[in-house]
Amino acid sequence: MKSRMKALSLGLGLSLSITSLTGLEASAATTIPVYVNGIKQMYDQPPVVKDYRTLVPIRGISENLGASVQYRSTDQTVTIKDEETTVKLKVGSKTAYINGEKKTLDVAALAMNNRTMVPLRFVGEALGAKVVYDSKTQRVLISSSEFAELVQKNKEKVVTIHKIKHGQRYVYRGAGVFVSPSLVLTTETAVHQGEGAVIEMSNGKEVTVEGVVELDKDKNLALLKLSTPVNVQPVRISNEFKAGDKAISLSSKEAVEIEIEDFSNFIVNKFYTNTRFTNLFFSTPLFNYAGELIGLSTERDGDDSVEFFERSVGAKDWSSYFSKNHADIATSGFFEKLPFKPIKTIGDISLGMSDTTVRSLEKGKLGEESYPYLVYDGENVLGSDGRTGYGFWPKERSLQTIEYHYASENMTKEEATQKYQELMQELEALHGKASETDSTWETEEGYYEGLNATWQPKFNEEQPIILLGVENNKNLNQYRFSLYYIFQGSYRK
Repeated sequence: MKSRMKALSLGLGLSLSITSLTGLEASAATTIPVYVNGIKQMYDQPPVVKDYRTLVPIRGISENLGASVQYRSTDQTVTIKDEETTVKLKVGSKTAYINGEKKTLDVAALAMNNRTMVPLRFVGEALGAKVVYDSKTQRVLISSSEFAELVQKNKEKVVTIHKIKHGQRYVYRGAGVFVSPSLVLTTETAVHQGEGAVIEMSNGKEVTVEGVVELDKDKNLALLKLSTPVNVQPVRISNEFKAGDKAISLSSKEAVEIEIEDFSNFIVNKFYTNTRFTNLFFSTPLFNYAGELIGLSTERDGDDSVEFFERSVGAKDWSSYFSKNHADIATSGFFEKLPFKPIKTIGDISLGMSDTTVRSLEKGKLGEESYPYLVYDGENVLGSDGRTGYGFWPKERSLQTIEYHYASENMTKEEATQKYQELMQELEALHGKASETDSTWETEEGYYEGLNATWQPKFNEEQPIILLGVENNKNLNQYRFSLYYIFQGSYRK
């Protein structure tokens, strides 16, 4: 069976025109960067130019393409082997043999710093790789045929996403893939708080995004509907990969082969690669060598040595949309940071109120003012001697967050539990059942016990995040209650 790196059938041809150079120059000015399957090669002997040809160390380039190299010092003969090809050549000679067939090199192989250097064109002819010189970036690009074939088949399925914020295209672009003629899959990161979006296809055509169909912040995935369907073959989604597998990261700008490290034991939705960060766009798609979509890039670590990907298999929960007719797919529009109307809370003040209205209704004493934040001391929904904080959208002067705090040193655990349960009942009567609850007093970090509950809205619900908690701070001998209302916007037409 052919190895993956040996699947080599594409044509080649390389003639580097470096008109200002003659003979052999090994200076930095003549060193041409070499990329194999999108990865920059770092050889101990850099490539050089001789007689308008780029020469590379034969061992480095051959091993990158899956072949072994042997050197016989007695007659300076080099033998290169892979599953189907045997190449022999001598230093100082323009004659080489491929499977016994005589070939003539453009430039004789030469020895430099204990390395045998050969023309790149010969490497391409011998091992079948596609070799291209990119005059714009002055780089040599070498691709195995399987890598090039998968890139060619999938590039039209990949789009660039231009998010609209404040009426303009956002400076950072995202990427996504077609999962149907009407739908593009991307990450929540790529369209986060977007007020609109436009997709750009590989052929340069642009299509307006009608709206967001589904969005899952936990999985960091989003499904977008286009204003009009396009004629394109959608991707296949898979979870078939394992640690050590090679995969192709593909955007409209570049394709890079990377190595996967499984991360499922720690974060279910994510996995990572140990190849240095290369993607220019949020949500760059990652394909396995079966041509299936397995992930979308999401973040990198501080030194760029690790890149994280969301598992695209999480989007299979939305697969019922993929076969729908364009007209039958409903959307929730785009992000709006202000609520359509004030959102009621268990207090007298509602989210979305103006700062003037909040000041007029608040009965406490103003303790701190650092606009867009106001802090009041006095009675609130938690107790008679509490503290309340308000946060506003500064430009719109509209209330975005409320936080209530109250602490008691004269309360038993039973009394704290009862008060917490009463608050839970009041909140659930107004906002429905909590998304998550922790109703047992468990010690955290060794110094306090706590109870808590969370209300997490769906992406298309115009509701706030609500956090309720009580903790027993043993160091201060206090039961401390807190209640947060946080409105992060909603998606609507």
